Amino acid sequence: MAVIAEQWLDQLGSDEKVAVRLHAPYHSKERKSWVCRFEIGDPVDYALDICGESGLQALALALKALSASLYSSDLYRRGALGAFGAFGGYLGIPAPQVFLDEAPFPF
Repeated sequence: MAVIAEQWLDQLGSDEKVAVRLHAPYHSKERKSWVCRFEIGDPVDYALDICGESGLQALALALKALSASLYSSDLYRRGALGAFGAFGGYLGIPAPQVFLDEAPFPF
């Protein structure tokens, strides 16, 4: 699975970065669907395979799930996850509608 997008997020009070990766969708004969994986590094440490009827659908759903995982993480909610020199705000990826009270950066 090739990484098609990668971003490094900042942690407040640490020089360590949080890696965020999105992999290219691939067709899974086992699942009879397309699969797109995303990964969020330590300390969030979360990865998920998202399925879709097409590669484009799997990619779109994975991007939304990735966003939801970032904005719902304890690190973000504590204001300790950041991007572009700011913490507790926009992380470079739009937020799903359900998170707009906490992260007003809509998809």
